[in-house]
Amino acid sequence: MESRTRFLRAFALLAVGMCVFFSLELWLEWENLGRPGADKMSWVGKNNAKLVDILSPMARAYNNILAMLIATIGLAIPLTANMHTPKLIDMFLRDRTNQIMLGLCAVSAAHVLWAAWLVGPEFAPIWTIRVAVFGTLVGWAALIPYFFYVVRFLDPSNILRRLQVDVENAVRGVVAGTVDPEAAQEIVHERMHQIGTIILKSIDRADRSVALEGIWDCRTLLKNYGELKSKLPDAWFHVDRGDFLGASEEALGILNEERTWFEHRVMTQMYLSYQNALAKSTDAIPAISDATRMIAQNMAANRDARALELALRFFHNFLREAVKRKDVHAIYDLFYQYRLIAADLLDRPDTVRMIAKRFRFYSEQAAAGGLAFIPQIAGFDMGWVVVQAAERRSDVTADLLNETLLLKHMASGGPLPLLVKAKIILGAGLIEHHHPNLAAVVAANLQDVPEATLLAWTRELETVQDRAFWEVTDRQANFEWLPPEKRLYLQPFAATVHPPVHVATAPA
Repeated sequence: MESRTRFLRAFALLAVGMCVFFSLELWLEWENLGRPGADKMSWVGKNNAKLVDILSPMARAYNNILAMLIATIGLAIPLTANMHTPKLIDMFLRDRTNQIMLGLCAVSAAHVLWAAWLVGPEFAPIWTIRVAVFGTLVGWAALIPYFFYVVRFLDPSNILRRLQVDVENAVRGVVAGTVDPEAAQEIVHERMHQIGTIILKSIDRADRSVALEGIWDCRTLLKNYGELKSKLPDAWFHVDRGDFLGASEEALGILNEERTWFEHRVMTQMYLSYQNALAKSTDAIPAISDATRMIAQNMAANRDARALELALRFFHNFLREAVKRKDVHAIYDLFYQYRLIAADLLDRPDTVRMIAKRFRFYSEQAAAGGLAFIPQIAGFDMGWVVVQAAERRSDVTADLLNETLLLKHMASGGPLPLLVKAKIILGAGLIEHHHPNLAAVVAANLQDVPEATLLAWTRELETVQDRAFWEVTDRQANFEWLPPEKRLYLQPFAATVHPPVHVATAPA
C-alpha cells in the first residue's frame, strides 16, 4: 500500500533523525563535562527513586499519546464512515498497520507502569527501564507519521484502492488455491457493495472526483479479472440465491451457465451509479459510458463472448434510462460510445448487426417520447459505422446500411435536414470506398427529397468551415464538417439521387 509505505518511510526518517540529534546532544554534553565514565552517568545503585522520577513522566507521555490517538480515531473514523461506507470501521480495525500501532502504544504504556512498579530500594531493573525509555522514543517518533497515515487511510481514493486490492487478492487466492471459492465470493460481494456505496454517496454529495475514481476502479477490476478468468475453478462460477437476492431462478441459471456473475456484480454497481448520475451528476455519465465501452473492448479481446454480451446488455440499460428521462445529453454521449464499440467489433458480424438494430430501436423510442432530434444524431453515428465497415470490406456492411436507411428522414413538415445530410455523407463515403452499388441504395432511399432541397443541403456540406461545433459538447465535432478530400464525393453522389432525364427525340 502506498500509504503504508509512506508511513514506514516517514517513521524511519523521523526515528533516524531523533537518534542522530539525541546522540549528538549526548556527545556534546559528555565532551563538555570532561568525558565522565559510565559510573558517573548512571543513578543505578545510588538513588533508585530517580528511576521512578524518570518513568513517571514517561507514563504520562504514553497516556497523552493514547488519548490523542483514541480521540482522533474516535472522531475521524465514524464521521468518514458516515460519509462513505459504514464498513470503514471494519476496514480500519483489520488494517495491519493500525493493529500494530495501537497495540504498540497500549503495550508500551502498560510496560512503563510495570517498570516503575519493579523499582525497589535495592533493585534497579535497568534493562526494563531501557526498554521503556527507548519504547517511548519509538512511540513519539511514530506518532506524527501515524497521524498522516490515518488521514491518508480516510481518503476515499485510498479506501477505494483498498477495496479493489481486496477483491483482486480474493480472486488471485482462488486461482492459487489458497482461498476457498465460496469465501472469496463473499469477499467480492461485500467489497463491491462498498465500492458501489462510495460511488453513490459521492454522486449525492457532488464529489465528482471520487465518483469517477470509483467508476474507473470498476473498469480496472474487470480488466484484471479477465486476465485471470480462464484459470479459475468451476466452483468459482456457481452462485445461489443468497448471492443475488431478488434474482429469479432463470436469472441465476443464466449467470451460472454463462459464468458471468462477477461481471454482473461489478457492472450492476456501474448501472446504479448511472441511474443516480442522470439526476444528480451529469458529468459522471460520459465516464460511465466510456468505461463500459472499454470493458466491452477488453472482453472482446479476451474472446469472452458471454461477458461481452452482458456488457452490451448493460449498455442497453443505460440507453433505456436515458430515453426514459429524455436526457438528450446522455443519449448523445452513449451513441458516441456505442458507435466506437460497433467499429471495434466488425469482426463479429452477429454482434454488430445486433448493435445496429438496437441503435435504431432506441432512436425510435426516443422519437416516440418526443425527442425527434435523436434519430438525426443516430443517422450520423450509424452512417459512420457503415463507412468504417465499407472501408474494411466487412461482410456486414450491407446489413448495417439497411438498418441505417430505416431511419425515416421525412416528417410531416418535410425532410429532416440533419438526417438527410447524414445520408448524403454516407452515400459519399460509400462512393469514396468503391461501393457504388451500396451508394445507389442510399440514393434510392433519398429520392423522395426534392431535388432543389437535396442540392442545397449538399452545397451546405461542401461549404462548412467550422470543424468544431459552435457550442461546447463532449464530442465537440461538427457533424456536418468533412475534410476537403472527402467533400469531393458529395456532388457525384448527389447527382445519382435525381439523375437527369434524357428525352428521346424523333428522327427528322
